[in-house]
Amino acid sequence: MIESAEKILEKRYLCDNCLGRVLAGQLLSGISNKERGRIIRYFLAFLFDSGKDIKVDLSNFYGIRFKKRKVKVEEPKECFVCKNFFEEKIEDYVKKILEKVKGIEFKNFLIGTKVKPEFLISEEKIWEEIGIENAESIKTEINREIGKRIEKILKKKFERKNPEITVLVDMVNEKIKLQIQSLFIYGEYKKLKRGFPQAKWVCSKCKGKGCVYCKGEGKLYKTSIQEIIERPLLKKTKAKKSSIHVSGREDIDARCLDWRPFVIEIKNPLKRKIDLKKIQSEINKSKKVKVRNLKFVQKNLVKIIKAEKTDKTYSVLVTFKKPVEKEKLKNLKLLEKEPILQQTPLRVLHRRAKKTRKRIVKKISWKILGRNKVEFKITAQSGLYIKELVTGDEGRTKPNISEILENEAKKIVLDVIKIHRK
Repeated sequence: MIESAEKILEKRYLCDNCLGRVLAGQLLSGISNKERGRIIRYFLAFLFDSGKDIKVDLSNFYGIRFKKRKVKVEEPKECFVCKNFFEEKIEDYVKKILEKVKGIEFKNFLIGTKVKPEFLISEEKIWEEIGIENAESIKTEINREIGKRIEKILKKKFERKNPEITVLVDMVNEKIKLQIQSLFIYGEYKKLKRGFPQAKWVCSKCKGKGCVYCKGEGKLYKTSIQEIIERPLLKKTKAKKSSIHVSGREDIDARCLDWRPFVIEIKNPLKRKIDLKKIQSEINKSKKVKVRNLKFVQKNLVKIIKAEKTDKTYSVLVTFKKPVEKEKLKNLKLLEKEPILQQTPLRVLHRRAKKTRKRIVKKISWKILGRNKVEFKITAQSGLYIKELVTGDEGRTKPNISEILENEAKKIVLDVIKIHRK
């Protein structure tokens, strides 16, 4: 270590932080790199004052008083690696961060830094001279040292695994950026009215800016399940955007009369401490959507919810072109005995992959409501398109109800009445 110290200090000055980090950053615990560097510097000074021939730039001993050596030590100009960052600049960044996070609720944080290239080049030059066996990178130290100061001032915890805020220190452009962890809230909804989508449907023509096609709205429907649920959440968290992640979806013109699980993601929330019971009551003032069981969850539940495959029972009210023949209705039981082969429906082919699916009808029953009108109750495997099971979708779904009854379906009114969750 002494040989390495002499080698790197012979023609340059290093501050205590950089000296300690490049020589002993991975040695001992419970002390800082600044303390490591100070110990090494003073040990070299002991040897130098005892008469040993120590070949270092004497500015590295500035501020140390020798008893035996009679030398003039000049004040160092600048640390070769950090350019005096740890002595002169670090507190400026801490102040900028404190200003940036003002007004944001969080209990833990992480610091990330985009270090100036000249710092890295200088550090790598030293590593080439002495190796990196016991060294630590300057980026790691900057993150830690800024973090320690923020932790002390704000009484917030420095957290590497799951921080609520990540502070990005851009030293190249002299900027501080924040990444605020989303809030994830689980719940279950019922859709009680028809005519609006699950998620906000942004106009594809203008990308939400407003145009003739969307009549200046920026979206194709006035509201959605997402917007009804998000409204009080955005207000309380002082956030501007959300995403909704749901286990399946019902058509725009269908109702969902059983509780469908979802996770709503509130992006960049400024407030995290919110009363979900009050918010649930606020949402449930809507006549279109009801929710229950709102609770905070972790992000990993999103993947679980979206991957969930559940059978569903539907109520399907169908008006046929011709009077329905009762005897032919009995033939519908054939649907329970063989798989349904469905090509991707024409109505979703523009946004879904073109493929043939094999799905099962687990149970079908019916009730005749008029000459041309029948109400079906169908329990089906997840992923079966029910409207196409009725119409046949121009032969793309086989077998199908219209084909078996030899009667064209003219109108379909669909409800999800049971979600069979495991």
